[in-house]
Amino acid sequence: MSCTSSSAAAHATNAVPQTSHAARIDATLRRLAGDGTVPASISFLAPKEASIGALVSAAAQSRLLGVEPHEALIASGEICEKLYYAALARHLGMPFTDDPARLGPGPDQSEAAIAGVAVVAPGSSDFIIAPQGPMVSALLDMRRLGRLPEGRMTMTSPRCLAVWVRRSAARAIAEQASRALPRFDANLSAASGVTQMQASMLAALMTLVAFAGFLWPNIWFAIAQCCTLVMLAGVLARLFAAAASCGESPPPPPLRDAELPHYTLIVPLYREAEVARKLVASLERLDYPRAKLDIKIVLEDDDQTTRAAFAAIALPSNYEIVVAPPGAPRTKPRALNVVLPFVRGGLVTVYDAEDEPERDQLRLAAARFAEAPADVACLQARLAIDNSADSWLTALFAIEYAALFDVVNPGLAALDLPMPLGGTSNHFRVEALRDVRGWDAWNVTEDADLG
Repeated sequence: MSCTSSSAAAHATNAVPQTSHAARIDATLRRLAGDGTVPASISFLAPKEASIGALVSAAAQSRLLGVEPHEALIASGEICEKLYYAALARHLGMPFTDDPARLGPGPDQSEAAIAGVAVVAPGSSDFIIAPQGPMVSALLDMRRLGRLPEGRMTMTSPRCLAVWVRRSAARAIAEQASRALPRFDANLSAASGVTQMQASMLAALMTLVAFAGFLWPNIWFAIAQCCTLVMLAGVLARLFAAAASCGESPPPPPLRDAELPHYTLIVPLYREAEVARKLVASLERLDYPRAKLDIKIVLEDDDQTTRAAFAAIALPSNYEIVVAPPGAPRTKPRALNVVLPFVRGGLVTVYDAEDEPERDQLRLAAARFAEAPADVACLQARLAIDNSADSWLTALFAIEYAALFDVVNPGLAALDLPMPLGGTSNHFRVEALRDVRGWDAWNVTEDADLG
């Protein structure tokens, strides 16, 4: 009896502090929202989903980095993307879903993922929305003014919407990844292989040389001399490039965090399960604001081992696993093209599984682009072999890489000549890359071809 009485008394005495605590939180939020310390796009999360301290910190980070408050909050790890958008949906009075939904066909499904709005089904007036950036504040303003459409919108997270779009438009995305460049200009793609005209010309040339060899034996000497001239031309080009590479320009002044653009990292992998954790560790060492960093790991549909390896890793919120839809050819450039329509950043770079980029590489590239003319579309980082002491073969590779990336490529760039890219640590302006229709999916030397 006394136990029951004591318990009841405890509940009675606790009721006042609980009510007072909720009132204090509400008063604190109103004050912080009133002076702009905690913006409306995150203030509704307290106290259930996030603490007031976390909200104040995220608001300060958003001002420092030049990003939206909810982006800073999600990047900090205080709340996951799914939980934030579920809370936003409740606050706006609309349903939330993270289950697969059937999306209607559109002129460009990738635009739906970027815009954050997709039609639920053909002929339907209902939409699935995944607001990003300023769209969140716009929706909150519409709710405050009573202009929010009711019963027509269902909210989801941007990550879920991107998955649904890729699933719904898998065939179109696969076709676009393989055929965008050949459709734009067949002469720029290796899709057709050797054309009939090229084969005929090669056969005619070989026949002519064979007949000339019988009639004029000295022709073989002349052909050897021509080959020598071609080789000498290559040597001279490298010598001129070496001379032009002297006098390296000083590094540009670093950009403030608020001036840094959003950056997308694309990492295409196939059967690389054993390096998954090492790769993530290398990418986590990069010195760049997480709220402005979008990392896309591209895997093939049948590579279950690598998919399982990444599923076992607690990836930060700015990582996204993209599964390329089945299609041909199964090449690295095709995998890159699959992701290109979904890139949100102003700059994009490509890394390989074994890469260990310098911590400041992204900041340096962003600063280089900021001071470079608008027609500079690509920067190539200098690549180095880190196992040069393993054998004489790796030592030769190290020498070749040093000559190409430290001397030849800078010289070719200084002479305004085409330069072969390295296939990794290539940094692009996204719009320039899209203007040239991305990579040629049919060219296994996609780096040199694109350069």
